Amino acid sequence: MPRVLVITGMHRSGTSLVASLFHKAGVHLGAQLLAPQQGNNPLGFFEDVEFIQFHTDALQARGQEILVTRDFSFHATDAETQRARAIIAARAAYPLWGWKDPRTTLCLDFWRALLPDARYLFVYRHPLDVLLSLARRSQVVGFDFYAGLEAWYAYNRALLVFAQQYPEITVVSSSYALVEQIEAFNAALAQKFDLSLSLNAAVRDEIFQAELLSRPPHPRAAQTLLEKIHPDAMQLYDALQACTVLKHAEPLVQDTPEQNALVQFVAQLPTPLNQGQRRAILEILVALTDGALYERLAREHVEKTTALEIQRRAWERTAHERAEIIRDQSAWAAPRLKYLETLEANRIVRALTRLGILPRG
Repeated sequence: MPRVLVITGMHRSGTSLVASLFHKAGVHLGAQLLAPQQGNNPLGFFEDVEFIQFHTDALQARGQEILVTRDFSFHATDAETQRARAIIAARAAYPLWGWKDPRTTLCLDFWRALLPDARYLFVYRHPLDVLLSLARRSQVVGFDFYAGLEAWYAYNRALLVFAQQYPEITVVSSSYALVEQIEAFNAALAQKFDLSLSLNAAVRDEIFQAELLSRPPHPRAAQTLLEKIHPDAMQLYDALQACTVLKHAEPLVQDTPEQNALVQFVAQLPTPLNQGQRRAILEILVALTDGALYERLAREHVEKTTALEIQRRAWERTAHERAEIIRDQSAWAAPRLKYLETLEANRIVRALTRLGILPRG
C-alpha cells in the first residue's frame, strides 16, 4: 500500500525548505511542481500544481485569499470531493508520495477522511518572523499587519487542534529546530512514522541557504508587545512549542530604547487594547524591528497610492470629456430633432388630408 506524507504549515513558515529536504530524500512530491520565483523561493516551492490549484479554487469559491480569518472553515462540495479523489488516484502507483501546500492546513479533516492512513508533518515559525516575511513579499495588503497575525493564528490553531486529536499520525516541529537538529529530527520521524529517509546534515547543507530562512533574534520587548497585541497568537505559539518533537530556545537580544519606550507607553493603556490600538502598536513594532522594510513598504504604498490617484483622475477626466461631448451632441441634435418632428407631423397631416380623414384648409 502506498504511504502518504502531508507537509504543511502557515505560509512563510519554512515549509518549502522542509519539502525540499524530503524531495531530496526520495518522497515523490508531484510530477509537476510550481516553478521557482526569483525573490520569492528562488530554490523552488516544491508544491504539486494540482494540489495548489485545488486549494486555491476552494478558497476563491468561498471568497477567500491566503490570509484567512480565524472563523474560516472548509466543507467540501461533492464536486470537490470527486476532484480530490481523482488527484489521489493519479498518485497511487508511487510507494511513498505526498504533497506540500500551506493551504492544506485549512482542509485537514477533509484530507484525513480521504486518506486515513496518511501521516502529517506540521511546520511552524514564530509569528513575528512569519509576519515580517509576509511583508517582505508584499503579502500584507497596505499596512494591515494584524491581518497577517490573524492568519497565522487561524492556520496554526488548525494544526494544533488536529495534532491534539490525532497525535499518532502527526509530527509537529519548528522549522528552525528541524533544520538545526536534522539528524535528531530524522530519528524522531523514523520512530514515529517508521520512515527510513536520508535526512542528514549533508543533505541539508547541500540545499540550505541561511538567508532564505532567517532566524532573527527577538527583543524581549517584542514578546511583551505581541502578548498585548495578539495574546491568542502568543498562547498558541507556546502550545506549539510544548508539543514539538524537537525542543529549541528563542534567541533573545537586548531591547532598544525605542522599544522600551513603546512597552512603557502600552503598559499605561487600559486593557484589553481595542482593535485600533492593537493595529497601531503592531505597525510601530514592525517599524522598530525592521526599519528598512517599513520604509520600503511606506515608499511602495505612496507609489501605489499615487498611481491609483493618477488613474482615478484620468478616469474622471475621461468621464468629464465624454459628458461634454454628449452634452454638445445633445445641444446640436435637439433643434434638428425638433425640426424633423415638425416635418414628420406635417407629412402625416397632409397624408390624412389627402385621404379625406382631415378636412382641407
